[in-house]
Amino acid sequence: MRSLCWISSVVLLSFGICSASSSASERSPVSASTLLAGDASSVAAASEEGLPGLTRVSGSPHVPGRAGPLPPDAKRILSVLGCILDEAARVRVTYVPGIDGRRDLMVTDESGPHYRYWLRSFSGSGDTTGYLLQLNGCPVSTVGMRAYIAHGNAAPQDVTASVLANSALPDAARMAAYAEAGVSDLFAFTEQLDTVPVVRWVAEPDVDRPIAKDARTFDHTSLVHAGFLVWEKDRFTFHWTIPASLWPCSGSQTISCSDDPFVKGP
Repeated sequence: MRSLCWISSVVLLSFGICSASSSASERSPVSASTLLAGDASSVAAASEEGLPGLTRVSGSPHVPGRAGPLPPDAKRILSVLGCILDEAARVRVTYVPGIDGRRDLMVTDESGPHYRYWLRSFSGSGDTTGYLLQLNGCPVSTVGMRAYIAHGNAAPQDVTASVLANSALPDAARMAAYAEAGVSDLFAFTEQLDTVPVVRWVAEPDVDRPIAKDARTFDHTSLVHAGFLVWEKDRFTFHWTIPASLWPCSGSQTISCSDDPFVKGP
């Protein structure tokens, strides 16, 4: 298997060996833990610890779809968070079917390491919408990816801390041991976000320094699993494993489906 870093430099996907972020604590793997919209904190400072995100090397992944003006919903959220936006700019937008006939979107101003913002929305019930986003000098920058939940036109509420608290990411000691063995920081694998509301968190060993198999390794120890973040109606939910329906395998994915114990059943 080619290194994900090598692939990212070619097709500008959102992964590679580069700093993202890791959580301060680790829990035993769990089936799922939910983050209710009501558990949100106020909009957080961009300097606070974020979720594993897009990497500096690859930056914003290629967004399939069309070039066009920034959609109003994305414009409102980005403006609230401090982005200065070019009204005339054409951005990359793809639309994804949401719930109750709504449309979700994924948008970036440009692919690659010089992007200024990347955002994916997730429709919920009523006027609830979830967001994952990463800012890279708009002029605001975030430390990794951040999660928000908004209701109608109200200000988005930052739920990043709740996501981290309810996840089973490797703790600092485990990540230090991985780093000593040549494993990258955690990063967000977003390749499936144009079809399913799921982000996967992984780390990548050095291809020249194979690591021993453990409870997190998969794809013949070429990757380290850190969990899935799934949008489920009105909340972000952490899952250690998910059904194959949420992680479809067509044979064209960068991550192999042949040795992935974290994707279960139909």
